[in-house]
Amino acid sequence: MTTLRPQGLSPHLFVIDAERAIAFYREAFGAVEVFRNTLPNGVILFVELQLGDGRLLVSEETPELGALAPPTLGGSPVLILLEVDDPSEVERQALAAGGASEMPVQEMFWGEKYGVVRDPFGHRWAVTTAREQLTPDDIVDQTPDNPV
Repeated sequence: MTTLRPQGLSPHLFVIDAERAIAFYREAFGAVEVFRNTLPNGVILFVELQLGDGRLLVSEETPELGALAPPTLGGSPVLILLEVDDPSEVERQALAAGGASEMPVQEMFWGEKYGVVRDPFGHRWAVTTAREQLTPDDIVDQTPDNPV
């Protein structure tokens, strides 16, 4: 067993143009490359990135392996949650790096500053941080009648 990769859950994203995606994740989210595995033909099998305390794997789309990127699938049903110290700053960085805003960062009724950006590769990211510690009853009490 190795201690190089922490045990836990790590998203594995498939993208079209892995090099460009890795550059985006560095610029937008401060990702740091930990490990790279490239096939003999130069295709990125996967790159492991460190984002805060978490890890993210990024691979080039490989249809023959069923590894498809959101544009090929017509979108993604997955929302990746990224907890950061300053969601507004991360949102600014992501937009400057070429991401798109789906929901501007704002204070939410459940006590967090929260927003959603879509990266240029079709993956959706919720950037958030806990702003106050609320109990489940507090959240229910503060939930608007129509929260969406």
